[in-house]
Amino acid sequence: MRAILFGASKAGENYVSNHPDIEVVAFTDNDSAKHGTRFMGYPIIAPADINTHDVDSIIITSQWVDQIYSQLTEEMGIDKSNIIVPSKQSVKAALPFEDNETLAFAQSVMRTLNQYFVSHNISACLDSGTLLGAVRNKGLIPWDDDIDFAVDKDNYERLQASLPELYELLNTNYDVKWNIVIIMVNNIDCCINLEFSNSSHTQLVPFDISIQRRESINGLSELLSSGGLFFAPATHFDSYEPISFLGETFLAPFDAEGFLTFMYGHWQTPKKTTQITEYENRRASMSSPRTGISVQKRSLSR
Repeated sequence: MRAILFGASKAGENYVSNHPDIEVVAFTDNDSAKHGTRFMGYPIIAPADINTHDVDSIIITSQWVDQIYSQLTEEMGIDKSNIIVPSKQSVKAALPFEDNETLAFAQSVMRTLNQYFVSHNISACLDSGTLLGAVRNKGLIPWDDDIDFAVDKDNYERLQASLPELYELLNTNYDVKWNIVIIMVNNIDCCINLEFSNSSHTQLVPFDISIQRRESINGLSELLSSGGLFFAPATHFDSYEPISFLGETFLAPFDAEGFLTFMYGHWQTPKKTTQITEYENRRASMSSPRTGISVQKRSLSR
């Protein structure tokens, strides 16, 4: 199948890696700054140029699924049967927590982070799939691929100021090579990613730990890194409650089960294959930013 992937991003990269049978003709993206450049060796074209290419399908590998689907069908006249919305699992990397050694490593790092947060007076709560695992599975979900924490502005700034100390702690405690990435979206610092690569002594499956900044605006808790796409009632993140997890006391959003219902709907039933369109906490009718979202990264590494 010949295809154009809409979304020159990590999700698109993962999709290509997971589907070697797909003949990728090009990527396309609403970020005009990417047009004329290359991603994974493939050209990035403007959406307006899609119809000049002979392809079987347009595969949406962006979180802005609803908006791009509308753009393709309503504005560009592309037949719905030629558009593929992949499952979340197909745009993820390898599943780290199915590997026992990696799972044990992840659990240890989470305990270390939790103790660090407490000792530095940083309130960080479990979020998204990590919270779901803590509440429903009493552990990390085997088919999840990352670890999610959330903090407010004050705690984000407190954590950011202490990153050199956290970096040294992680490198001292674990025989891997750590990289701390600070992500800025639309000129706002909003996410701290803890990433690692294997040393000569380890064979762990890589995963990211994301500490995401949330901000309460008009009664809603906005996930700033999503550019306004994902939100929740602010009551869940204006205060936290304790939750027993991995033999320790972590923080969870207030009324965690209510938040999970808002985000996932019927969260009590495990579902390995999902699409982003099934998430209840997204603004499906929100306009996609046609100039793209400005993302800048800086790293702290050796």
